Amino acid sequence: MGSYFIYDSINQYRSDNTVSEGTFTGTTFTATSAVTDHERASDQNISSIISAVAANDAICYQVGSAVTANAVAVYFTGDDGVTAGGDEMTIRTGTALDGLGGADSFASTHSGWIVNDFTEVTSKTKFCVEFNEALTNISEILVGSKLSFEIEPDVNIQSSINYENSIQKSLGGVEYALNINPGQEEITIGFQNISSTFKDALVEMQNQLKGESKKLLYFDGSNYHWCRLGKSMVFTEIADGRWSTQIKMRQQIQ
Repeated sequence: MGSYFIYDSINQYRSDNTVSEGTFTGTTFTATSAVTDHERASDQNISSIISAVAANDAICYQVGSAVTANAVAVYFTGDDGVTAGGDEMTIRTGTALDGLGGADSFASTHSGWIVNDFTEVTSKTKFCVEFNEALTNISEILVGSKLSFEIEPDVNIQSSINYENSIQKSLGGVEYALNINPGQEEITIGFQNISSTFKDALVEMQNQLKGESKKLLYFDGSNYHWCRLGKSMVFTEIADGRWSTQIKMRQQIQ
């Protein structure tokens, strides 16, 4: 399976957008008290979960302007609590809450990320994920765009751990260390020869993320990484319409 990014292309993390809990009847979403701590599904923190999910409950994102999306990613901190059937959740999109279409069902998972591609929708303002069963341990729902790599990164992928230690010295000359986290992986991938089309797609992703502001999901072909961009991308034109760049990312602890 090829590498890709999934990022917020619908501006779901804007504070002036509406994230609602509710229930589905047919194709109609009705906002009601249904899910405990529903805002945890959209806080960019994969350690905090929603709870009290029942069949036909849902989370709905209502954004202020028409946007485009083609993927949804859901993170489970532990067992989903149901027997796998492949249709535990459904993504619905539209412009009116009483007529949401494009229903596409997908599986849950017992731990980690589950990703579902759907036919790209444009000019939509409503995005709802319906739970078809009483799922547990859901902590994040990311609706956005999937950007598949046109080629795999160069083989010189770099990975290191940044412990963010601060070395201090006492008045007596004794050194001591302050450690503020267990260490974050920093990943650097490089492309020596990409097309203008892929370059423009990377720039669009960076713009949507506002640089380091929002988190994204990176799949390296084997594993998922919940990341932020470490710095803005710099593109070098190596030939007419061909570019090189590096992408630096910081693995997020939560």
